[in-house]
Amino acid sequence: MSRNKFFSSRDQFEEWLFFQSDVVENFVDEFDHLNLDFSPESLIRLEQWILEKHPSPQSLVKDEKAEILDGILRYVGQVYVKQLKGKWNVVLDDPQYAYYSMPIVTTPDDMDVSPFSEIVASSDRRRGDYMYSVFMKKKRRMEENGLL
Repeated sequence: MSRNKFFSSRDQFEEWLFFQSDVVENFVDEFDHLNLDFSPESLIRLEQWILEKHPSPQSLVKDEKAEILDGILRYVGQVYVKQLKGKWNVVLDDPQYAYYSMPIVTTPDDMDVSPFSEIVASSDRRRGDYMYSVFMKKKRRMEENGLL
């Protein structure tokens, strides 16, 4: 997975997904001081770390180690998987799709979430609770529609 293009084949995505649990476990262990427990609130702690370390989205994407970016992306996605019954996916057949070739999480409301896009947006908006807010709005909509 590169910073400009994520996946070019389903096999590449499946290989990335195969290592999911090990990579996320290592990421959570490395950032144990943030108490990353897959709760919605943990998104606030993670976002605050991102904002403290990176003054801009460009800094985050350009200066952060690829392994850390991958860990952040996977962790944010796993919060959706665990809390909102999401499933990892990738769209490779529609180059016009907003999240083309990116790892996404599809939830029972058939609305895709791009963890990478949320991470970048949070570093741009600099609120400290952007990812949490987006997550909670989605959760409330799903609950109102009987999907949770």
